[in-house]
Amino acid sequence: MKLGIFGGTFNPIHYGHLINAEFIRSEFALDMIMLVPARRPVHKELDGEVPSRDRYRMARLAVRGVRGYDVSRIEIDRDEPSYTITTVRSLMSLYPGSELFLIIGEDSLAEMDSWREPGRLRELVNLIVMRRPGVDARRAAPAGDGSVAWADNPLIDISSSAIRERIRSGKSVRYMLPDRVLHYALKKGIYAR
Repeated sequence: MKLGIFGGTFNPIHYGHLINAEFIRSEFALDMIMLVPARRPVHKELDGEVPSRDRYRMARLAVRGVRGYDVSRIEIDRDEPSYTITTVRSLMSLYPGSELFLIIGEDSLAEMDSWREPGRLRELVNLIVMRRPGVDARRAAPAGDGSVAWADNPLIDISSSAIRERIRSGKSVRYMLPDRVLHYALKKGIYAR
């Protein structure tokens, strides 16, 4: 199986995440995209301290009933910080014989050398690097590195931080994220604080 690993805080998950995930699933002929919400991200602050169980549930709602997608609790159930190498090793055990594709943004590629065991990580997975608005990391990639595939994904300038701010301000976020995700967030009052 060709398994795409798409991690993040998903605070909240939105159409930018989902459109790009589907583009990559199709373009790289992946059998499945595994969304992996982080419990405690290592390289980024978690705005608002939204519980991991709520971010997991919103991700599940976003892909409920969609073939080729699943959501993993692998990082949420882990007590220690979310190191990508640990997640990859766990997924290798859960899906033996699968070819793993780690989907990251250009901004993440630029900082990948600061991750835990970056060399070993690159040996274990194929990297798919998504374009991000305002970022051009192609220059940061080692020349001739065949383990990096560049996605020509659409540039969708929707951000979780903008969604959180709009909800806090009472502004509409319709068409920025799935209705099921929005209804869950509003019902729980997650971003109203």
